[in-house]
Amino acid sequence: MNRVISDLALGVRLAVGGSRKSWVRLALQGIGIGLGVAMLLLAAAIPNVMDHRSERQDARNAVSHGNGPAPLLIEEQSYPFRADYIPGRYFKALSPDAPIPPGVDRMPADGEMFVSPALAEMLATPAGAELLRPRFPQKIVGTIGQPGLLNPNELRFFAGDAAIKEDPGNNTVYGWGVSSRSRQLDPLLWMLSIVGIVVLLFPVLVFVSVATRLAAAQRDRRLAALRLVGAGASRVRLIASGEALAGALVGLVIGFGIFFVVRPLVDEISIAELSAFPSDVLPTTALTLTVVLAVPVLAVVTSLVAMRRTIIEPLGVVRDQKPVRRRVWWRLVPVAAGIALLASQFGNLTQSEKPNQWPVVSGIVLLMLGIPVLLPWLVERVVSLLKGRTPALQLAVRRLQLDSGTAARVVGGVAVVLAGTVTLQMLLAGVEQEVRTDAKRQAAFNYLTVDPNSDVDTSGMAAALESSKGVSAVHRIDRAFGQLPSGQTVVISIATCTAMSKQTTVPNCEDGKAYAVRYADGDQYAQAGDVLTLRNTGEKWTVPPVEVLSNTMPGLFVTPAAAKGLVPTSAEYIAELDMSVPDAAEYARNALASYKWNVFTYYVGQDDTDEMERVFGVIRRALLAGAALTLLVAAASLLVVALEQVRERRRPLAVLAASGVPRGTLARSLLWQNALPLAISTVVSLATGILLGVLVMRVFGAEVAFDWAGISLITGVIVALTFVVTALTLPSLRRATGALGLRTE
Repeated sequence: MNRVISDLALGVRLAVGGSRKSWVRLALQGIGIGLGVAMLLLAAAIPNVMDHRSERQDARNAVSHGNGPAPLLIEEQSYPFRADYIPGRYFKALSPDAPIPPGVDRMPADGEMFVSPALAEMLATPAGAELLRPRFPQKIVGTIGQPGLLNPNELRFFAGDAAIKEDPGNNTVYGWGVSSRSRQLDPLLWMLSIVGIVVLLFPVLVFVSVATRLAAAQRDRRLAALRLVGAGASRVRLIASGEALAGALVGLVIGFGIFFVVRPLVDEISIAELSAFPSDVLPTTALTLTVVLAVPVLAVVTSLVAMRRTIIEPLGVVRDQKPVRRRVWWRLVPVAAGIALLASQFGNLTQSEKPNQWPVVSGIVLLMLGIPVLLPWLVERVVSLLKGRTPALQLAVRRLQLDSGTAARVVGGVAVVLAGTVTLQMLLAGVEQEVRTDAKRQAAFNYLTVDPNSDVDTSGMAAALESSKGVSAVHRIDRAFGQLPSGQTVVISIATCTAMSKQTTVPNCEDGKAYAVRYADGDQYAQAGDVLTLRNTGEKWTVPPVEVLSNTMPGLFVTPAAAKGLVPTSAEYIAELDMSVPDAAEYARNALASYKWNVFTYYVGQDDTDEMERVFGVIRRALLAGAALTLLVAAASLLVVALEQVRERRRPLAVLAASGVPRGTLARSLLWQNALPLAISTVVSLATGILLGVLVMRVFGAEVAFDWAGISLITGVIVALTFVVTALTLPSLRRATGALGLRTE
């Protein structure tokens, strides 16, 4: 055991000691592994973020039943404002010891209000002051703290109002803190989350394994020197494991440093659902220990696997000779299995059901695993078929034919990252296109629906709406509810033809007619002659002859002359908006501010495309930034390999230069040597990313869309990095081709 520890310690000393190049190599390994560790730690913090969010949600749930008189009354309201909804509560304390809601230190008095920091910022903007502040005439006396908010950017308010009337069991509060059942995530969002996590984390594991193999040739020369002084083959492998362990430990330190630097910035994310309080972003103990143990183990195992076919002798290593020809059949197995698993889930995603997660996750992992597995064979085959048409290309091809595995391994991690990025871009483009199409389809409607509570006085509501800026007309629709003998509830809308046309298209509408609009599945809402039992009164009403329509809003629509015997139980107003007036819907909502929680409005024609573009733009920029950062680290890794190869070939290069080969030809050969593996990996990653995106979109049942702008940008970055890496190797090439390189010849 002592010998094992001493051999590992020697490997660590060799990694951290020596020349400046050793420190540069160790730093690059540490940065590459550190980026992966930081991302793994952020992913490991997600359970804590969700748990703390659920705890705060439970803590602010009201206890509505208790013994004795209720100490507090509340009314819920959610104010729509453009593309946002601002939920909140109105309070009326009935006793001095009324339970204080989480997030504030006292109960707001009548005419006072606490707001969240995000809402305070919104109200301070010119648009918020003009279009939103009229709905909050109360005096702002403070802000809601973290215990009362789900995330830093949540829009929320607490207001005091003495006009609240008691409704036992509905608005009475005896305390705070009720555990709520966890809500099922929308199947589409669930699938997007699963795909996103797998696509982002799997490349991290691949790149961690690639980062531990940087500068393998230089390591092999050191190990050959140890064999020359008497070290056995098993001890050499232990020493090599110690070098990989040193890089992993440095990566862990850098990764934790990056994590704690990024952690305070998570509350700056502009999308509320993605932001979190920095104190919540803390990895769980179990997952933290898993990362701390798994990364060094992965680094050591990768190092040992890399040496399985490398025989280190005192005078050199066998890897300098031509490698054994790689076979392709087993490299295609992961790709075929991944495609089969994803294809098995086609059509299984519905509005209420989600497909089995394990075939989806396994299919994605296998397809992405096929990239680093297939790439060494593909690079070997391509370069074996190439013939140098110019001296520079001939030199590059010959070098790659002798050792294509090193370059393929380095660019393999890049290819996995690119494939994952392309897949996520396709998913975002597809979902964005579908949502934007739905939003633009709804934006064809130009009316605001107003739904007041049944017990509110609506006598002045129509006049308030008509006097609002941008409202051209106000229509009223009465509602009645009946029940069929089968138990099905039928909603009956009583309205004039003009009002009816705002909710459904009725051809040749005349007073005295009735219309039944079918459901989307073709079922009819009610048949002529059906006898309905009216709610509240219990009276019977027979459905008159109806014209059956297939339209957007299912229901039974009756004109006033055909509604004899119907007693409406509720009313709804439709405010027709002048679309030439900006924010006409917000002015109409402000006209109803005095009704507070007694009315709910919905703008059917809300065009949220600008807001969606902002949200998707943030996500897309984050993806591109992450891909660009990973590509920079990969370029640094490629630079290390290129510099190492120049140093390893300094004598042949010096002989070529002395024989009359121009240095420009040698520089172009380095460019080809870097460009060919990157070009092959780019083609493979783009093809795999597009294939994976198409398969996953088929699982979603969504239309396939391509983000060619993002794909082109990433491809352009790769081309630029090729030239940058080559340019940075030129000084080393100039030194290697000098006359001093021939001093031992």
